[in-house]
Amino acid sequence: MKRILWFLILALVVISCESEPEFFTISGEITNANGEKLYLVELQTNTVVFLDSIILNDEGVFSFKGQTDIPKFYALRTSPDNYITLIVSPFEQIVVKTDGENIANNPIIEGSPESHKIMVLRSKLDESVKKLDSLGLYYRSLIGTREINKVRDSLNVLSREIISEHTNFTKEFVKNNSNSLASLMALYQQIAPRLYVLNPTDDLEYFTLVDSSLMLKHPESEAVKALHTQMEEIKRQMKAENELNNIVGIGITAPDIILRNPKDDTIALSSLKGKYVLLDFWASWCRPCRVENSNLVNNYKKYNEKGFEIYQVSLDKKKESWISAIESDQLTWVHVSDLQYWNSAAAKLYQVQAIPANFLLDKNGKIIAKNLRGDALEAKLSEIFD
Repeated sequence: MKRILWFLILALVVISCESEPEFFTISGEITNANGEKLYLVELQTNTVVFLDSIILNDEGVFSFKGQTDIPKFYALRTSPDNYITLIVSPFEQIVVKTDGENIANNPIIEGSPESHKIMVLRSKLDESVKKLDSLGLYYRSLIGTREINKVRDSLNVLSREIISEHTNFTKEFVKNNSNSLASLMALYQQIAPRLYVLNPTDDLEYFTLVDSSLMLKHPESEAVKALHTQMEEIKRQMKAENELNNIVGIGITAPDIILRNPKDDTIALSSLKGKYVLLDFWASWCRPCRVENSNLVNNYKKYNEKGFEIYQVSLDKKKESWISAIESDQLTWVHVSDLQYWNSAAAKLYQVQAIPANFLLDKNGKIIAKNLRGDALEAKLSEIFD
């Protein structure tokens, strides 16, 4: 009797194991797509992998199956512009019903809660984009008419309100779904080409929240690893920038520079206190620097007698080239250099990695602006002296 009972238990275990699906399946019905080729693709970090395809008939019934050991991004698509994104977990049995003319337009998705979150995101984005497109069409219809000047400002205000409302929606979505892969998509939504809803600089807290949450829940996901790598780099850059700002940031007293001029006289930057000083890094071989020199000449002529001075540090290697450029460009202010090229001690002190580069100092030697060129420099000097 015990032997029979043992066999019954073993049989039940075997049946139970066999009933557990070994694959995920994505099936359903796509109408208005007779003859279209439907693809199942995996969306990897830097590429799209085609997994399977089927020619849809008049009924639009389809079925795909696959295997994954972790949640991943997949898509059903008939073309690169007509697709629906899904988050598929192991063994999920997903059913999708939608219209083939616009697969992402209000689809019915069953068996995939994570994919439903993506649909909420996509639907809200489409709604906001349509509103912006409508404003754009109205604006273009008024081009060439007198009405355009009357409505331009109000249309800009409406556009900003739409973008702001969508941004707030996205932030709330991220806060409520920080441990969902759908929040990864929320971080990188574009409301217009190259216009991201969120960005790591202004919205760092949301990127950090998703990064920390997903690294705990899905540390093996390539998409999550990619975000984590990006966040580590952003943090490194921010740390370097903060360190730089502590040395040569706005409001900091400019570190002193003591170098020789073309006549081998030693001149200190600090000797110019009492004047507004433009500390400018340049070189005779730097074409953008030479172009900007004409702008410096004009501003120097205009404001030198009012208390404006230029302390120009050259990254040249040859003294002859340096002096020749000074004479050729008619530069009549303070010039210094150690002729060490990119090994210039002053350039390293001020963390200069590209030229032209400049720092505007007030009468007390504090940095009040950086990298003012062209009209920006003239506007700042006009603000100070005029």
